[in-house]
Parts: sequence; structure tokens; C-alpha cells
Amino acid sequence: MKRFTNVKITGFLCAAGFMAAGISNAQEPTDYGRLSGSFETNTIWYMPDDKIYDVSNRFPTDRIGSNNYLKLDYSLGKFSAGIQGELYAPVVNGYPDQYQGGKITNKYASWTDDNFFVTVGDFYDQYGSGLIFRAYEDRALGVNTSVEGVRAGMNIGDAFAIRAMLGRPRLYMEYAPSWLRGADATLALSSLFGFKSQYLALEGSYLSQYDQARLNIVNNEGQSILSSDMSAWSARMVYEAAGFSGRLELVGKSPGAYLQDGENVAYKGRAQLIELGYSGYGWGISLTGRNVDHMEMKLTDSNELQYSGTGNVLNYIPALTRQYTYSLANLDPFQVKAKGERSGQLDVYYNIHRGSKLGGRYGTKLHVNASVVYQPSDVFYVLGAPEGAPAMNFAYLDTSFDFEKQWNKKVKTTFLFAFQRMMGEERTTIPMNRYVFAFDGLYKFDTRHSLRLELQYLYAPFVYEGEEKLVDSRNNGDWWAAQLEYSFAPVFSVFVSDMYNYQKEKVHYYNVGVSYTKSRTRIALSYGRNRAGFVCSGGVCRQMPGYTGFNLSLTTSF
Repeated sequence: MKRFTNVKITGFLCAAGFMAAGISNAQEPTDYGRLSGSFETNTIWYMPDDKIYDVSNRFPTDRIGSNNYLKLDYSLGKFSAGIQGELYAPVVNGYPDQYQGGKITNKYASWTDDNFFVTVGDFYDQYGSGLIFRAYEDRALGVNTSVEGVRAGMNIGDAFAIRAMLGRPRLYMEYAPSWLRGADATLALSSLFGFKSQYLALEGSYLSQYDQARLNIVNNEGQSILSSDMSAWSARMVYEAAGFSGRLELVGKSPGAYLQDGENVAYKGRAQLIELGYSGYGWGISLTGRNVDHMEMKLTDSNELQYSGTGNVLNYIPALTRQYTYSLANLDPFQVKAKGERSGQLDVYYNIHRGSKLGGRYGTKLHVNASVVYQPSDVFYVLGAPEGAPAMNFAYLDTSFDFEKQWNKKVKTTFLFAFQRMMGEERTTIPMNRYVFAFDGLYKFDTRHSLRLELQYLYAPFVYEGEEKLVDSRNNGDWWAAQLEYSFAPVFSVFVSDMYNYQKEKVHYYNVGVSYTKSRTRIALSYGRNRAGFVCSGGVCRQMPGYTGFNLSLTTSF
């Protein structure tokens, strides 16, 4: 089996490489259109390590995990078409097990005119902020929820636009046993009434899903509590003028099933989202507030094993918290509970002008972020809400400040401080505090050679319940992390890093690697020990098991 797997990987990589080289070197007459594409591989060779693998995190059954993607697109005038092939041989550990083998997963043909378009095949789309529908691909998360069917749209001048779709959503390597029908429309009132200095629009979306599996969800009396049709709607208003922007979105959906006191119960869903912003005179300010109530939406409600897992999500509700690039600040990112939560986030950016006392010759950037999340009792308490518990309970707080300064042509530094207050995993009534300090310094020797140093420290005082230390996976004390990277721009880069918890785990999570970039191709090879944790993208996270091994990644476009 392993030999066959390795042969498949080698064959796929070689074929993709030869195809990329052939296409990039081919001189195609413009009369025959343009062929472009991309190839990406992420391959891990797992190595034994007693400090990583145990009963809860077993060593992978296959020593190699490899996720590979080849995409080809062709365009000629107003016509375009494309395909995407994927090979998981086998899937990288931590991704859904349903990704196995290889096949052509996406194909499409599209015609786009000035005021009209139509697509047949697999496509991506999003209605509003995605609260009722988002079909997208994110390879870091192992998500691809494209829809196979027909999608078309048209514009009537600058004032009105509408698009509609019909199809079945992709779920892992197959398609979900459900059908989607939807439409989205925009009415630009500013264009209709001739407003020149401001933009005002009304938007609306409607989504209908047919899923016969919903009829199999019954209460304790054996009665079906849902119909086979689910519907959802979104109404929005957008306003922009003189650097100010505002967006309001109201959402509703037909009942979905939830387990309550050991019985399936149907609840209607609703959500509200408000976004306010300002940009100008060196300032950038955004304020976002959101409330979601029973907004879990699946590609299918079938309980068959091949449809289970994190990929079975129809809508998009990202965490309304800051997405950090520093590892210690992102050690335990907040996980959204679509069943119910209220959250808010404030972002303030300010660029101190060059030439001022604080700005200096090259300017200075300041950034402040704050976010807070509350959850209803039936979501917040894992084992049931105690008597007298409040309706809404504090769940998460994150505040941060970062300061970026270009001191001269050679030296640039960034300092970040973050305070995080979160509830424990095992006991949800005692909060834990974390204080994160990060320093990021870059020194340029000349236009091609630079050295970057990153230092992090996380102070997390232990939490006690009386005289007893709280037993919780997040209550593990202080950490430090460091990374040193040397770049030979624009071709080579080498790095070495380590992350260490010296109070409880006492395990070094070290990594060393090198990358090579040539034109539109980048290849990177690293080796190290990686802690179990979360991989996040766009406010959505997936859990990644710990591993030790070699990691090869390659991306190229042609």
C-alpha cells in the first residue's frame, strides 16, 4: 500500500511539473486564447517522536501525507473554462479523512459579457457577509464547498444587478445529497438618483435548500420536526461617503434541529451584523458588532459518516477577533459557536506622519484592537446551566496594541502587547488570563541581504480553585518563542525557530527550514516538531494534531 501511495505521489508531481514547464515555455498564438494554471503540493514525512505521539495523538498509519492541487484555466475573449485536479495520497494528518485518492474535482465553462454572465459547472459565490451562504476554497483549512450547477447574472445599467444559481454543493471528494437554489440582488440608489459624492445601496439574498435527510430528524415520539426544504434570507444596506462607511445586515432562516435535554427540538435562526468604518487623515477605524442565534447551517443534515466533520458547513461565520501571525498570541484562538453568541470588535489604525517628532523620517504605525464575546447560557455551560445563571455570559476578551517603526533605511521594528481573557475547556466558570509580548526586528545589510529576529513571551499565571490548581488544557503556564531568519532576496531564505513551555509541558517545538523562490515558483523544505493546535484562516480554524517530520511545500503558477 505504501509503495503504491509513493508511486502515485511521484507520478502526480512529475506530471504536474512537466505540464507546468511545457505550458510556460509554449509560445501560443493569441488567436487561440490563453492557457494558465497553478500547482501546489504540501507533503509531510512523519518521524517517530515519543514527546509528540501518545494515546490521544497516535502516530499516523502512513509515514507520508501529501495534499496536491493542479488547476488549469483557458480563456478566449468572453469565454473561459477550467478544471482542477486533486490528489491526497494519503491526506495530510489532521485534514478530514474523507479526502482520499485523486480525481477531477472542479470543472467549469463561463461566458462573460459587459452586462451578463453565465457559468456551467463548479463555481464559488457568497451572499452578503456569508451568514446564509458561502461557497469557497481554503486549502489551509481543507475546505472546498464549490457548487456544481448553473450560475448566471446580469446588470441593468449602474443601478441594478442580480445573479441566481441552482446546483448541489461539494462535500469533500463527492457532492452532498442536497440541492441549493438562490438569488442575490443589489439596487444602487445613489446611481438611480444621481448621487455623485456618496454611495447608497440596498441588497438582498434568498437561499433555498432541498435536503431529504432533514425528514429523518425526529423527536422522542418519532415525529419528524423539520421539512425537506430549508430557506434563508438576508437584507442589507450599504452607505459610503467622504471616508465613512456603514453596513447593516439582517438575516433569518427556517427552523433547524438542536439537541435539548436529550430531545431534538427545532429553532428558527436569526442574525444581525453592523459594520462602521472611517478612513482618512492617517486614521483607519472599524467597529463591528454581530449577534447570531441558532445559525448553524449544513451542506446536508444526513448522519452518514462520509458527510460528517468540519467541512459540512453551508454558511460562513468567522470569529470576530484579531487574527494574529505570532504563534503565542494564537495559541488558543477563539472558536465561534453558531448556535448563539454576541460579539464586537474595534480596530484603530493611525499612521504618524513623516517629519513629525513621533513619526520621524520614515513614519510610525500604531494599531489598537479590542474584541469581546458573550454567549447564552445553553451554549456557554457545557454540562448545563446552573440555577440563577445569567442569560448572557462572558466568554472571551482580547485586546492588543502594536507599534511599528522604521528607524532608518536598515532597521525596522515592531512591538506587540496582547491581553487575552478566556474560559477554560473543562470547567467553564473560571477565567484565565494571558499576557503576550512580541518583538519583531528587521535589519537590512543591503538591498539583497537581511536578518529578521522574532522574540515572544507569554505570561499565563496558573488558575487555582481554592488550594487546588485548575486542571485544564489551557492552564499550562508561561511560554517563550524565538525565530531567526536570514534572507538572500529574492531567491533564498533560511530560518530556525523554537517554542517552549517551561512550567508544564517542558517540550521544545523546534523548526529549521529553507525556501527558494524563482519567478512564480516557490519551494520550501523544513524539519521540526510541531505542537498540536489550530490552523486559522480568515477567522475560521481547524485543529491540527502535533507531529514531527519533514515538510515540503511547492507552489507555482504559469
